[in-house]
Amino acid sequence: MRQAWLSQHPLPSEIPYYSLVTYPDPDHISRVLRSGYKKLSKIDARNDSQLIFYDEVIPGSTLVGYVNADHWALAVPVSRSHPWVTSMFVTRNAYPREALLEALLRLVDEDLEAR
Repeated sequence: MRQAWLSQHPLPSEIPYYSLVTYPDPDHISRVLRSGYKKLSKIDARNDSQLIFYDEVIPGSTLVGYVNADHWALAVPVSRSHPWVTSMFVTRNAYPREALLEALLRLVDEDLEAR
């Protein structure tokens, strides 16, 4: 579906795009997200419980890398604000987001400087 939409509504070509894919080992998926992972695994085991890996890549973008973490671990710091929820459901949420963000910003800065 995404491909069809983008073919009718292409992204501006003068803007560089970057993709970072969450592609965890099964033991890096939080308890609350495992059912989504299993359902998507019927289509492709290479998923983060919310998206299959290739749906995380912007067409024409620079693939920055693959992160061994589930969808929420990268995007939602639940463990910092809701420790009870983390202990029961969001069991794989600790992730060095700040270090990753800094590395991404440096990569993008260097890439844009080189253009």
